[in-house]
Amino acid sequence: MSVSNIATALRRTTPLVQKCFRNAKLHNSDVQNKQAEMVVLFTWLGAKEKYAHKYCNSWNSRGFDVLEINCSIRDLLFPRSGAEVTAQRIVDFLDKKDQPAVVHGLSVGGYLTQRVLMAQQDSNVKITHQIFDSFTNVQGLEEGVKSAAGPKYAAIATKGVKLYKKYWNNDSIEEAEDFILTSPMKAPILYIHSMADKVAPYRDLKHLIQSQKRVAPVEQFLIEETKHVPHVKLFKALGEDQYMGLISEFLAKYPNEESWHNNQEYNMVHNTVPVSH
Repeated sequence: MSVSNIATALRRTTPLVQKCFRNAKLHNSDVQNKQAEMVVLFTWLGAKEKYAHKYCNSWNSRGFDVLEINCSIRDLLFPRSGAEVTAQRIVDFLDKKDQPAVVHGLSVGGYLTQRVLMAQQDSNVKITHQIFDSFTNVQGLEEGVKSAAGPKYAAIATKGVKLYKKYWNNDSIEEAEDFILTSPMKAPILYIHSMADKVAPYRDLKHLIQSQKRVAPVEQFLIEETKHVPHVKLFKALGEDQYMGLISEFLAKYPNEESWHNNQEYNMVHNTVPVSH
């Protein structure tokens, strides 16, 4: 056996995919020069494994280990025993790994990301970058549950969600949005969003983005409405090379906190808008 084959075999003594806890799998990169950061990928509601793994594989091939978090219906409908418990488990896992993390939230995975960022405040976990694709703070819950239920049960699921929302205690959702508005995470942010998104219209993000700009640089890549790219289809529309190229450029642009001060828009907003404490 050649030296390179022996090295590969040794690296693979750790399974490439490991089950960590409910809703979580760790995808280990097998490239030789791995990145220091771990990526926490929050998938959309009802994401099929083969599609979610395209994101994981794209990160893995670039040297990043990926903690894949499956956003379940339970997490959203019962957030106190679902999303918030999952968020704390993620923070505990990252705390034990003792390595910085990049968060990558897809669709309603953006809500779960915010719960993690809230829980992270009482830990030693360091978040270096935030990436949001088709971000929604569960405004698109109805459409997401319908998609997750599948065509056979879509009508029943839609009626069920409408009934549930009528009596729903959405304190957890409001807390996550309030967190963004009053004390957002101090790490550079990249939004990748389609202006044709009907589930999560861009106009619903504007007030959140303005709040985030007070504490960190915010980059935006917006796909024009005439391209008709629907919700959570940006990876497919752009292709892996362009999609991950955007992310790679973003990571390289902000390697540390000192690099934030090169962002003129961040400096302008940060220096003119009072920051809440």
